[in-house]
Amino acid sequence: MIAKLAKTCTLRISPDKLNFILSDKVANGGVSMWCELEQENFFSEFQMEGVSAENNEIYLELTSENLSRALKTAQNARALKIKLTNKHFPCLTVSIELLSVSNSSRVVTHDIPIRVIPRKLWKDLQEPTVPDADVSIYLPVLKTMKSIVEKMKNISNHLGAGPPAEAGSRTRPVVESLQSQMP
Repeated sequence: MIAKLAKTCTLRISPDKLNFILSDKVANGGVSMWCELEQENFFSEFQMEGVSAENNEIYLELTSENLSRALKTAQNARALKIKLTNKHFPCLTVSIELLSVSNSSRVVTHDIPIRVIPRKLWKDLQEPTVPDADVSIYLPVLKTMKSIVEKMKNISNHLGAGPPAEAGSRTRPVVESLQSQMP
């Protein structure tokens, strides 16, 4: 999904979390995103060393599509190993152990070129402060939402959501097409 939002993303690695950060020139209509993943939910073993004890994190810039392609290979993996390596250029080496038809295993390796982000630029990639929400909206599963939006995208350029206008009815989100007025 990140690959569809922006060409490149930043991966922040810390001892307990992985963060995917998008900051694609928000001033020019780009997308900004902060995604936090607890490493214990994805890895049975996790080792990392940052720049120093007080700056125990690593920031990498990579092409989103390259990471997406490598992880698609890992969907039925027996094991997955991700290492920061230097093979004539800095890269994330993703090694995937797959079972073959004959129950033997084979290893597929992807070397994803990365750019190590210098520490002086880390301040620009900190978690944004988000005010407490006044409203919470619970949406259906993303796959269902995508299907609805795909079907409606040919109807209009705009979608709106809001509560029903009937007095006494429960407030719940509804999606309707907004028709542009013809001159």
